[in-house]
Amino acid sequence: MTDFEDRLGPGREDPLYRQGARALQKGEWDEAIQAFEQLKGLYPDSVAVTRALETARLRASVDSGRRIRGKRTTVRFGAIFLRIVLVGLIGFLVYTGGKLVVERVQPLIQSAQAAQQLDQLLADGDALLKGSNWDTAEERFNAALAIEPENEQALAGLERIAQERQIVALYEQAVALDAAGEDDAAMETYAELDALRPGYRDIAARMAEIERVQSVEEQFAAAGEAYRAGDKRAAVAAYEALRTENVAYERALVESRLFELYMALAYDIVQQTPPELETLPEALNYFSKALALQPRSQDAGLERQLLKLYLEGQSAYYAENWTEAAAALRVVYDTRSNYLNGTVLRLLYESYVRSGDAYRDAGDNYLAYEQYLKASELPVADKAFVEGRLFYVRPFLTPTATPPPTSTPRPVVAGPAPTPRPLASYTNKIVFMADSPSRGQIWLMNPDGTGRQRLGRTADLLTQFEELRDSERYAPDRDRFAFSQPPAPNDPWQQVFVSIPEQLRTGGGFATQVTQFQADCTDPVWSPDGNWLAFVSGELDSDDIWIIQVDRSFPQNLTPNIWEWDRHPSWSPDSGKLAFWSNRSGLLQIYTMNTDGTQVTNISNTAWDEYSPIWVKQETR
Repeated sequence: MTDFEDRLGPGREDPLYRQGARALQKGEWDEAIQAFEQLKGLYPDSVAVTRALETARLRASVDSGRRIRGKRTTVRFGAIFLRIVLVGLIGFLVYTGGKLVVERVQPLIQSAQAAQQLDQLLADGDALLKGSNWDTAEERFNAALAIEPENEQALAGLERIAQERQIVALYEQAVALDAAGEDDAAMETYAELDALRPGYRDIAARMAEIERVQSVEEQFAAAGEAYRAGDKRAAVAAYEALRTENVAYERALVESRLFELYMALAYDIVQQTPPELETLPEALNYFSKALALQPRSQDAGLERQLLKLYLEGQSAYYAENWTEAAAALRVVYDTRSNYLNGTVLRLLYESYVRSGDAYRDAGDNYLAYEQYLKASELPVADKAFVEGRLFYVRPFLTPTATPPPTSTPRPVVAGPAPTPRPLASYTNKIVFMADSPSRGQIWLMNPDGTGRQRLGRTADLLTQFEELRDSERYAPDRDRFAFSQPPAPNDPWQQVFVSIPEQLRTGGGFATQVTQFQADCTDPVWSPDGNWLAFVSGELDSDDIWIIQVDRSFPQNLTPNIWEWDRHPSWSPDSGKLAFWSNRSGLLQIYTMNTDGTQVTNISNTAWDEYSPIWVKQETR
């Protein structure tokens, strides 16, 4: 405690002291005096308590005296009047100013606000119009006209909206007519729209499409008129032009008529009397076009093959390749002996004779005799010519007509000498057909494509070739065979069947159906192990190689294609691989693959067609 506090004495820390001090501050004199008097009794020597008590009594005394004495009040009327005048003047000024604001200033403010609102509405309307939000744009322009009824910008905006709506309505009308197939009305509407709004949306493309469709329709009508009038060439030209323009238009009908016309034009050429030989390539072209439209047509395929062989034989004949000419012409003759009104018979006869002359001149009288003999067997009217040659060479033959030893020099002649070795003896070789230039004959090669050898194209070889192919349809024990036919008379699809041995037949049935596809299943061949069948099916819209177990389980597509053709499967002797031909490279080529469809390998790799492979399994007995 400081010296000053010592002089004041005790009591200041007492709560009662603080109570009195608060009452003193509030002017509650009686309460303050009471508190300090109690403290005085507790602390009689405390200077601080004594002073506080005196102060409280003094203030109470002074305050009491003021309330007792009254104070005289003087009223100043001048000041009051002055104040009243000032208030009145202020009220007048306020009234006058308010009236001025109401009458003059407020209209100006409202006018400015309306102008600002008008500008905003017009700007919004233009922006919405550019964005083709016509309904909202129309609301903005109408709101602007409510502010300024003759506003040119708003009126122009509403006019543009009406025009745009008219354009859209006209476009929708034209599109509806277009969709309904009313081409003329649609074109008129599109033209009207193009005049109002050049380049609008896609009208140029739509008009071009209608013109293209109309052109196609006109071509189709013209082709139909020529077809009905019997003008085959004009009809072909019109239908071909139509396919160039739009291949999908009435496709089934157009392709059907083109096939019919191609075949008819080709027949017109090959059935002429006498035949015009220089026009035969044109007929071959027609047959090829017909076959391209209907690849499964047996008539088109046969006619094309016959004419192709005849032309090959004719070409070889004029090139003096007599043996080759005879081989090709013999196939044609054996198939159709009166082909080209007997022309094939005359050319074949002369080819045999010329071939015999070539062998005779080379000193090989045995082969010469064989060719002369074939010529003599043909039903020609005059055989004196060839009989004279037979008479000439007979003295040079042994009684058994045994060929001379192999050491005897062979003549150098065009084409191969006939081979006595049967095709079935070429075990584990692949025999096939090849259309090599001027040498469309039967060939053979190793399974890897090496060791290629041309065998020729005699009737005997072709017969052996077909017999080999036919043998592939038989089970290893030859008690069953596979074949294709529709399951029922009205069923559109051929299916693979397997014959049942007679001792196992029940209920009169002789075969079981193996496949149940929604497409033709053809060309079935039996695996040498007896467990599987390979066949061709268009189940996936392309001709693919399939295999299936004989009990109809586990069908597998080994060559799923998009557009390619894979055909003519043939099993390897160990049943581990398949050979087939395909057009996947653009040419017909021979391929091999594993039986799971892997390791597909082109073993032809030629610049000409090669097809119909047969993997020789064993020599026929």
